[in-house]
Amino acid sequence: MKLKTRRLIMIGFILAFFIIAPILIFYASGYRIDIKREKVIKTGTLMMDGKDIKKANIYINDKLYDEPFTEKIFIYNLLPGDYQVRLEKEGYYPWAKKISIYSNLTTFAKDIILFKKELPLSIIDGQIVALTISPDSQKIVYLIDTDSFWELYQYNPNTKENFFLARFSPGKRSSLDITTSSKKVLVNIDNKYSIYDIENQKSRVDLTEIINFLPKNLKWDLQSDNLLFAYYKNAIYSIDIFGKKNEKIFEIKNYNINPEFYVEGKDIFYIQQENEKNILYKYNQNFYTTKKILELPKSENYQFIKNSNNYLGLIDIDQEKLHLIKKINTDSEINIIGSDPIKEFSAKSAVWDLDGKQLLIYDDFEIYIYNPNSGEENIINRYGQPIKKALWYSNLKYIVLQFENSIQIIDLEISNGTHAITEIIKSAQISDFYSDKEGKNIYFNGIIDKSGGLYKLKLK
Repeated sequence: MKLKTRRLIMIGFILAFFIIAPILIFYASGYRIDIKREKVIKTGTLMMDGKDIKKANIYINDKLYDEPFTEKIFIYNLLPGDYQVRLEKEGYYPWAKKISIYSNLTTFAKDIILFKKELPLSIIDGQIVALTISPDSQKIVYLIDTDSFWELYQYNPNTKENFFLARFSPGKRSSLDITTSSKKVLVNIDNKYSIYDIENQKSRVDLTEIINFLPKNLKWDLQSDNLLFAYYKNAIYSIDIFGKKNEKIFEIKNYNINPEFYVEGKDIFYIQQENEKNILYKYNQNFYTTKKILELPKSENYQFIKNSNNYLGLIDIDQEKLHLIKKINTDSEINIIGSDPIKEFSAKSAVWDLDGKQLLIYDDFEIYIYNPNSGEENIINRYGQPIKKALWYSNLKYIVLQFENSIQIIDLEISNGTHAITEIIKSAQISDFYSDKEGKNIYFNGIIDKSGGLYKLKLK
């Protein structure tokens, strides 16, 4: 090869290098030519993560991405704009979101969950009268109608063992209340109470051995498994199970008080019924003092909301109104902040999240979330059928709603102007439901295809 030819080839390679190298650097740095905008633009990145998700297909604007999703993935070099992103896996409900990508930024889609698409599994056959799950999700306690009797059982979801606890004569109304420690259950059948140790199935406490009256309301102390509080004839009593004794804390002489009350620390909140109105009071056991908190319209049915934060919640069930009152907890007394206005909401029920930072509020047809720190009220949805029950899902990014014949999971993040809905149970007559602590399973009392009992639905 001649010298001139070799020089021309070398010059060609040098020119190619100076032409191609900037283009490669240009692309490697995330720049692209946006034909629609007719300009060079810096791309963005999408990061997605979801625990326990394996080999799910990713679709971006309905086009299958060349790499499957397993727990975490970065998708680089996306032009700025909106994308319809979808995850699909056989045996699971799809996850879909409208995601906005921005120039030179990473957009995050975190804590993605693919819910299993399964049929409910029958655990217990029969007519369940009452059902509850322990705070640690390790015990399900239920009353079942056996025609001649009501029988009390404890079911262990992990071992699938079913322990018989007691047998009762059938009643008209019943409830079950498990202590915060998940060790004992309070059984109420027509205001006749008994206590069972659900860790030691043979241990039973008959309250008639401790008290000589039938309380109209009975509640566990939030800290102790051996202390109960009772309402009877305008008085509040403490009941020491271990010491087998009871003591009258206070009594109202001139007015009636409502059976509903709430005990936190050394304070007892109660509702005094007067001629034209009701009044919410607080009695302190340390100082033996009574303080007026709030005047209420005349009603008969109330419910206090359990909480561990700086708010006292009281629902007027007859008026479907929630009163939210700011308070400060001290070692000796709970102080009500009079300078803070009392918030009122339309509600038939409400539940705090596990951190006590957000309140899920609902009436028959509307559900929304209130954040007391920011003061924001976010409406989730309005429905054409009554909401029976609502709970927070374990990661607080979803809520679970019960209707007459279905259970739905609602994604709290808005996509395409709405909240994504996954109907996990349908065509079932549902009486009540609970989710376990980790959000892996839902347990419900209901009827499917004329077969009633306790059912389990696996979510993850």
